[in-house]
Amino acid sequence: MNLVEFVNGKTQLYGVLGNPIEHTKSPFIHNTLFKKFGVNGVYLPVLVETGKLEQVMNGLKGINFLGFNVTVPYKKDVINYLDEVSAEGMLMGAINTVKKQNGRFIGSNTDAEGFVRDFCDGFGTTFKGKRVMLLGAGGTSRAIAVRLAMEGIEHLTIVNRTEANAKSISNLVNGNFGNLVSTMLPEKDKLDKAIENSQIVINTTPAGMSTYLDSTPFDIDFNFNGTQLVYDVLYVPKKTRFLIQAENAGCKIRNGFGMLINQGVSSFEIWTGIKVERKETNELLKIIENIEGF
Repeated sequence: MNLVEFVNGKTQLYGVLGNPIEHTKSPFIHNTLFKKFGVNGVYLPVLVETGKLEQVMNGLKGINFLGFNVTVPYKKDVINYLDEVSAEGMLMGAINTVKKQNGRFIGSNTDAEGFVRDFCDGFGTTFKGKRVMLLGAGGTSRAIAVRLAMEGIEHLTIVNRTEANAKSISNLVNGNFGNLVSTMLPEKDKLDKAIENSQIVINTTPAGMSTYLDSTPFDIDFNFNGTQLVYDVLYVPKKTRFLIQAENAGCKIRNGFGMLINQGVSSFEIWTGIKVERKETNELLKIIENIEGF
């Protein structure tokens, strides 16, 4: 029998709140980072039963949990139990990272930060002055839309079947950043023209994952011209049909695996104050990518 020493009386606790939680890959990311940087911490999955979020949040305040992530379905509801929320997080309407500081819970959103880091590192460019198309109008789309406005885009077109949802995001962004966003329905001819005028196309819809494996956003065959940078926030499968269409047209493509890793890295930086360099993030990407079943 060998002595287990990685947990002791000084070990700091971190975790992720959600329901379900069995699928989470976040412990791989954060426990690897703790070991890499010599942080005496452990990151745990925390199943929060329906209707128990308030009790869990009160409990976490009373013990030595120094930080935690929040995943579905609690990213919006958790705001009600925080002492402070970043301005960016309030605009995005969702919180995925909470830090306990002087007994207070401070919330922020690193999802869009993870997206921007991965996009810019992967494609070697920025969003400043770019014309962007965003497919879908859910929570991820809202977070990315807000961040794109902060990054200085020229224009954003949000495409969605339910126009009211797209309008809600456009009104939010335009009301806070100026007239940057327009919306449109996914009508093939109009969509083709809009893609032709876009430099970047981002999918935030579930098309391409699990039961939607053979589908594309809005069940449309996209006519890329080979010049667009095309990003899908999904990372399983590695290449959705949407990305395959873009790649076949000559476009540079990227999936959301790096977004997942980078949002975790950003959370780690918020909790610990340790800056993770790009080289180290890329090293983590390779390690996690090689985990069986990831």
